[in-house]
Amino acid sequence: MEENKNIQEENKIENNNQVNSPNEVKNNVQSNPPTKNNNVLIGILIAIIILLTAVVIYMLFFNKPKGELKENNEQTQSGETNINNQNEVKENNEDKKYELTVYKHKENEYLDESNEVKDYLEEAFTIKVKSKSAKVLAVNNNGNKYLLYEDDGLYLYDVKNQTSRKLNIESNYPEYEMYLSEDESKVIGIGYKIKDVGEKGWTIGYYNVELGKKLYDGKYTIGYLPMDLQVTDDAISLHFGNEAYLLSSKEEKIELSEKIDGYAEFDVFGKKGSYIYALSDSVEEPVIKKLYSNSKKLFYTNEGEHRFSYYNDYMYIADGNIIKKFNSNGETLSTSSQYDNLEYITNDYAIYIKNSEVYLENIDNPRENKKIAKMQKDYYIWSYYYTRKELDAMKETNKKEGLYIGVEYSKKDANGNYGMEYCYTPDKKIIEYPIKQEIGGRAKPVLYLYPETEINVTVKFSHPEYLTTTYPKYNNEWKVIVKPNGDMKGKDGKYYYALYWDEKRYNEVDFKEGFYVESKDAIKFLEEKLAIIGLNDKERNEFIMYWLPIMESNKKNLVYFELTEERELGNKLIIEPKPDSLLRVSIHIKKVNEKVSIKEQKLSSFNRHGFTAVEWGGMTY
Repeated sequence: MEENKNIQEENKIENNNQVNSPNEVKNNVQSNPPTKNNNVLIGILIAIIILLTAVVIYMLFFNKPKGELKENNEQTQSGETNINNQNEVKENNEDKKYELTVYKHKENEYLDESNEVKDYLEEAFTIKVKSKSAKVLAVNNNGNKYLLYEDDGLYLYDVKNQTSRKLNIESNYPEYEMYLSEDESKVIGIGYKIKDVGEKGWTIGYYNVELGKKLYDGKYTIGYLPMDLQVTDDAISLHFGNEAYLLSSKEEKIELSEKIDGYAEFDVFGKKGSYIYALSDSVEEPVIKKLYSNSKKLFYTNEGEHRFSYYNDYMYIADGNIIKKFNSNGETLSTSSQYDNLEYITNDYAIYIKNSEVYLENIDNPRENKKIAKMQKDYYIWSYYYTRKELDAMKETNKKEGLYIGVEYSKKDANGNYGMEYCYTPDKKIIEYPIKQEIGGRAKPVLYLYPETEINVTVKFSHPEYLTTTYPKYNNEWKVIVKPNGDMKGKDGKYYYALYWDEKRYNEVDFKEGFYVESKDAIKFLEEKLAIIGLNDKERNEFIMYWLPIMESNKKNLVYFELTEERELGNKLIIEPKPDSLLRVSIHIKKVNEKVSIKEQKLSSFNRHGFTAVEWGGMTY
């Protein structure tokens, strides 16, 4: 027992001797490396710190509403990463508490600028906005369809992709116009009116969407948007004072300018990288005076030439009775032989007269030469290439794509004048469709347009070849700016109250029904029937002033009213945007020598609503 006690005492003393002082402990910690367990704990701590950092970064930069991510991606994909765009505000859909309703026309898919529902409109979609007072300012129905709207600034909305972005431009200008890229895949610029300067028009500016900046703000004055401001991917064409300008669309720089007498502008042909710029002194039927290459070098001058064609990246233009072919560098690629009486250039074909016969010839391959028809005295010719798409739009399902040539001449018989229409199909190199057409005699159709707001209107015909006389000059289409009261302005800046044309004679009626009217009753008859049909006071007055002398001179008349449905079958009007209501009236008047018993025609009434178009005209027998 005593021995064990002594052993325990010795062990206690030994353990006490092993306890280190504080300094010894510190030295031991510094001199000995961490254990394996300590390394594991430190690694876990570092991993936790990295994970927390990643979560914070995600919350700050990536946890955004889906719409905002899509919106920002759109900006990046379109290359808009330069410093000018840094000021454009990034949207946060969490701030958007209201909905802006966008309307479309019931009869088609065209969006409307109206901010309230109307009889002819229906809801198209809604956009999330910040302000209850948000409103649509402008629409573009081409490409993906786009619109500008005012919220807490000016926004551009892409309908297809359902994305919007805020722009660095004020939202209180009186009018905006969007301009699309050549492939219509995006909006490249916005023209805007600034100040009304009376007869001179409006001061304007241009906003480059990709660069996010304004150009030429208030420096130029034009009449109307978009007609007087033409925009391509690289250039802006406008007429200002007595000069035509071609401006850069990316910086404030004048590329070309020409002093002019009257109205002229630079027309742009081709695509990016291979443009040809043409100084034209007429906008209804272009008459080229100068041609500039893609590098803005002058390579052609003329007193004024309307016989030209831009086709497959080449310019074909007449010089007297020869045709020169140029590329976009301004190089002369070929010069044709001398033609006898060159009439038209359509695509890469020449239409000319030789020995009183009409010929068609491939400019690049003269061996492709076809005789079309024998000419008659007092002839005239028209020529146009119709694509399948154009024929489908005109509902000409029985016709083929090809080069159409009309040869019209007098034929003295009881049925009036005649002409022939031919179709040449270049792939088959054959002439088809010699169609006999009755021409001449349909007098003074005039077209009135009454939009609800001032808008740009384009008017075309399914059979433009039927037209004989037009005012203003019709060249494939009419483009006018129209006010709600019907006042119009063309690209020439001139005022028009209506569009006027004469047509060839077609679609005669047999007078199996209608009205017998004597001259003494003509005024009362016309006032009564035109009121039933739906002409307003002004339209009735002008109609009666034109046709009353004819009816009174005839003494005894048979009268038939050809109304909208029948007129549309003959020569359909193609109006964009499409009117909500359309009335077409053509009076047929036949002189008779005695009273005739005729079945009375039942007349339908016309209901005006929304954007209204009204036409009246007629023909005599």
